[in-house]
Amino acid sequence: MLDILNIPDLGKLEIVEVYEYYDQPVLYSCKNAAGHLYLVVAADENDKYVTWLCVAVSTERINLIRSGKIDLHDAFAYPENPYTIQVRVPYEAHVSHQIDWTESNQISEDMLPLSGECLDLKTNTSPF
Repeated sequence: MLDILNIPDLGKLEIVEVYEYYDQPVLYSCKNAAGHLYLVVAADENDKYVTWLCVAVSTERINLIRSGKIDLHDAFAYPENPYTIQVRVPYEAHVSHQIDWTESNQISEDMLPLSGECLDLKTNTSPF
């Protein structure tokens, strides 16, 4: 598995829950030692690296995403803070990750999950 869990800007990450798996987790939530939560998706791939999108999420928001009340597209396109973290993880072990903090409205639509794609996990959420 590519080392997407070691992002210096975020700290060492630990997977909380995997939502989609294909040879490795491709959509998951994780947290750092300080307890900050992130939602992560594999967004693009070429012959040199995989690009991942990471957005910070609150516990309330991850519960809304888990329950399907917020679709995956909107979770990344309209995060709680204005930035999405793009992490390019090279296939070559000796090459460093490239990290870009990008305004969420600058993320290409083709890197985002399709609109309407939702998780449907049993989650305790407020009825409002």
